[in-house]
Amino acid sequence: METKCPFLKDQKVAFCKVFPARKMIPYDRLCLQDNICMKEEHRNCPSYREKEGERVSGHSSNKKVCPYMEVEEVLFCGVYPVKKMIPSSAFKLECPCTTEAYIDCPAYRQIAQGDVAPNEAVTVRGFLLDDTVYYHRGHLWLQRVNGKVRLGFDDFGQWLLGDIEKITFPHREGQVERSQPLLRISCSHGTAEIASPLSGTVMKVNEGACRDTSLISTDPYGKGWLVELRLAKDEVDRLEQQGEGFFSTPQARRWLKAEVDRLHDVLETEIGVTMSDGGQLTSNLLDAITKKQWGLLIKTFLRKKEG
Repeated sequence: METKCPFLKDQKVAFCKVFPARKMIPYDRLCLQDNICMKEEHRNCPSYREKEGERVSGHSSNKKVCPYMEVEEVLFCGVYPVKKMIPSSAFKLECPCTTEAYIDCPAYRQIAQGDVAPNEAVTVRGFLLDDTVYYHRGHLWLQRVNGKVRLGFDDFGQWLLGDIEKITFPHREGQVERSQPLLRISCSHGTAEIASPLSGTVMKVNEGACRDTSLISTDPYGKGWLVELRLAKDEVDRLEQQGEGFFSTPQARRWLKAEVDRLHDVLETEIGVTMSDGGQLTSNLLDAITKKQWGLLIKTFLRKKEG
């Protein structure tokens, strides 16, 4: 048996060490003759001038190539919908991708072993969407399971949250009302309180995801589910109504595409991260924003109050 996931890819990339949003560019796609970072004109770059202004006078670089351009070997999953590049040096430590444990990875099973039927999962603007579930405008998915409704974060929602550290349920048992707190997510950037999209009774909490929060990002529509509710009688029909903030195929695909477009707009106009070249959204982008900016994204896309 292989001791390394066959879908683990490596690539040499270049990026600016001082630009606030790290955008990695494949090194073999750089036009070295025209790239300002590889010429003396790099001294005209605003990021270079700002960084050099912090240096002690008389110690500016005289190099032809910009000293802040970094070239690094990175690894990434070739099948996961959102490409997360990790420095090769990080894999010196044991991890599932470089051991026999990779066979338990949901992304590997989905492609190599066919755990998910081909028509059930699609990618919309880089985010995975499961056609078998309902979606709520606050980026929760819902699915009927044995007379109850199971909820979890969709792929877009878990990406916005970033590194999840802890999940807390104010109502692990008993009633929860629509628009009232359903769960609290503690992340590296802060805490997000998520309201319940429907009224009902909490029947079950996914203890596995509470113990291993990485399941929410690696398997958002499977092992990363969060809670099961038994809906109040007058709430069941709401799932079928797009006007109530719920979507199913094909409306869900159009809605998610519009949400990604809106995210690009917020990143550019409100946060100052330029995505004009259609650059791919990676987890590295979240590392470049402040806690206040992260809070703006959570408020804009995840905290949806019902009327």
